[in-house]
Amino acid sequence: MRHSKLSHLLLLLCWFGAGSACAASLQVAPTLLQVAAPGAATTVTLRNTGAAPIATQIRVFRWIQENGIERLEPTEDVVASPPAADLRPGQDYVVRVVRLTKNPVAGEEAYRVLIDELPEASRSPRTVNFVVRHALPAFFDAQGSSAPEAAWQVTQKGRTVSLTATNSGDRRVRLASVKIAYGANTVTFGPGLAGYALGHSMMSWTAPASSPGLSPGAKVTITGQTEEGPFHAQAVVQKAP
Repeated sequence: MRHSKLSHLLLLLCWFGAGSACAASLQVAPTLLQVAAPGAATTVTLRNTGAAPIATQIRVFRWIQENGIERLEPTEDVVASPPAADLRPGQDYVVRVVRLTKNPVAGEEAYRVLIDELPEASRSPRTVNFVVRHALPAFFDAQGSSAPEAAWQVTQKGRTVSLTATNSGDRRVRLASVKIAYGANTVTFGPGLAGYALGHSMMSWTAPASSPGLSPGAKVTITGQTEEGPFHAQAVVQKAP
């Protein structure tokens, strides 16, 4: 199962038609799950804030990044219990996320918990159903896992710029508000979450370079926010192959 972009925020999926719209009503908390060894389980709370019952489906996938691309793979090592739940209006429902495999955690294991609000089969075909998917990051950490250690590469091709983070540490790097500055110009990867570089993985992000002056050999400054606070790095622009 491939995802071009993963996010720990809401992914809104819409079934289009004509007529009225029904707002999504599924909320979840927390939005990030982390379990330190020897722990093997945590919980997430589902809440129906709407006026009608909703049905939900909860699945867990292994989260992998290779060669700057990320994907989700089915797994039986970590499961959601129960894998589905019906919520009455105003109801809270607690779901457990459990690591079943007995193999010791090596470094940090990364998963995504997908929680879907299922469309109502009984709705009129002229109704627009806004159905919510929450994609929660879930991490299981070994005792003594090493801190993230990111090396940065900037490449330029045409009027686009790619930023690559190679993380040699065990734990992930969460990147937000990332910018590349060169002279008085900047390339921004958005004001919010850019994404994650998982442990012992490489991840890349691309943005347009609308300002002139960024070319191979240029020295740039990379700034942004991580879970540990702001970061500041430098790199020399490389020409993309």
